[in-house]
Amino acid sequence: MVIKELYIKNFGKLTERHFYLRHGIQILSGENESGKSTLHAFIRAMLFGMERGRGRAAAKDDFTRYEPWDTPGNYAGMMRFSCGGRTFRLERSFDRYTKRASLVCEDDGEELSVEQGDLDMLLGGLTPGLFDSTVSVGQLQAEPGQELYDALENYAANYLETGSMEIDLAAAFRMLKEKKRDVSRALKEEDAAREAQREKLLSEIRYLERDIEELDTEYAQREERLSDIEKSRIEESKTEQSRSESGYMQQEGSEEKAVIGSRNLIFTGIAGLFAGAAGFLWSTFLSSQGEAVNFLTIGVIAGVAALIGIICLAAGSIMWIRERKTGKNRRAGQEKGVGGRTAGIGETARFMESARALQEQREDTRQRLLWDMEHLRLESKEKEIRRDNLREQWAEWEVSDVQKRLRQSLHALEIAEETLQGTAKEAGNSGTDTMKKKASEIFARITEGRYSRIEFERGQHIFVWDGVRRIPAERLSRGTIEQIYLSVRLAAADMLLEEDVPLIFDDAFAFYDDKRLESALKWLSGQGKQVIIFTCQNREEEIVEKLRG
Repeated sequence: MVIKELYIKNFGKLTERHFYLRHGIQILSGENESGKSTLHAFIRAMLFGMERGRGRAAAKDDFTRYEPWDTPGNYAGMMRFSCGGRTFRLERSFDRYTKRASLVCEDDGEELSVEQGDLDMLLGGLTPGLFDSTVSVGQLQAEPGQELYDALENYAANYLETGSMEIDLAAAFRMLKEKKRDVSRALKEEDAAREAQREKLLSEIRYLERDIEELDTEYAQREERLSDIEKSRIEESKTEQSRSESGYMQQEGSEEKAVIGSRNLIFTGIAGLFAGAAGFLWSTFLSSQGEAVNFLTIGVIAGVAALIGIICLAAGSIMWIRERKTGKNRRAGQEKGVGGRTAGIGETARFMESARALQEQREDTRQRLLWDMEHLRLESKEKEIRRDNLREQWAEWEVSDVQKRLRQSLHALEIAEETLQGTAKEAGNSGTDTMKKKASEIFARITEGRYSRIEFERGQHIFVWDGVRRIPAERLSRGTIEQIYLSVRLAAADMLLEEDVPLIFDDAFAFYDDKRLESALKWLSGQGKQVIIFTCQNREEEIVEKLRG
């Protein structure tokens, strides 16, 4: 492939510019800020297109960098190139609204399709990644804080491990490790949060169990007090009944005794009167018979008996009258509903009144205990239901969706790391020796035989061989390291690309001395490829003119 013409309608700082190129080495020199890097970016954009970034990245991407400020609708250009003995015309519009691409063979007018891969076929497998890592050559760049030698070693290792310069293996593994670290940290935090939730659940269960136990204890205490009240109530009821019955029996007995006593006295009095009358009659009879002594004796006895009879009759009559009066009063009290069984038991009535007040107080306490017990029972039941639900949640505790997703991500990253290692190893085993041999040949030509071989193996340092000793690359000058870098890139391009494509150098020789620059340009001129060199110096052009002359 040879680029013949470049037309920039509007691209960055360049507007309406034509550039005509030829086979062999082309020197495009100019001062800084003259547009060399813009033209380099235009070639890449014509070959592979230009996509606008998304989000914050859009503010710093190449699309925004080279988009014209004044006429964004004219963001476009054209490239003419030859490939396979035919000439093609490639036109592109990079405008974000009217982006398009057309490819036409100028020899026969055939229209080809960029979207269907016709351009990719003409480029022979050249991809944006391969373009950047092989034929588009700049200075060796190291990341901030990274030694230049480490950058070179990483670049060479990428090819040995992957068989391709498109993959930055060290960066890929670094990215995977960082991602794994982030996911592991997030998983650890999520595990800790979930465990804290589970412990909180268990703590709540324990609190509920403690509350239930306290409620059950209070319930048992009130139940015991209620039982004591019931026992006291029953015992007092029995005592009251016994006391009441005892008082009634005593009263009835005393009344009966009083009645019997009064009757006995009356009967005794009547008997005494009869005895006195009989004695008097008997004494009168004896007196008529002339027994004076017996008359006196019997008369005295009869008088005494009559006197006793009178006394007993009087006492019995008085007692009988009193009992009749007392009975009437008692019956009157019973008819009015006051008193007790008798009107003479005032103390018993007061006792009964006090007992009723105590019973009412005890009943109030009993009702309050029953209410408390019911309240405690309901509260305990509610807490038991809550506890059982929490126990079920705790027993059925599962991994959260976030934990599942993080563990799946971590597992996927581990698989990706293993797969990348295995795939890289398989790919790197193919053609490694050939690439090292080719890079050593280029390096020997550039250094004019001072170093005959580059030595590097997977996972080892890079050395150069001067015919006597192996010298670690980190001991070499910046210029020599740049030459090793160039040798590896050109060897990779020769092996990986199916078609010859232009080699583009953008200030790639800044650290070369004149002797090695001449050796490098001499080697390049003999490769039969188109070489485009962007430089801010004149020595490349002078050396090329010397080689042509």
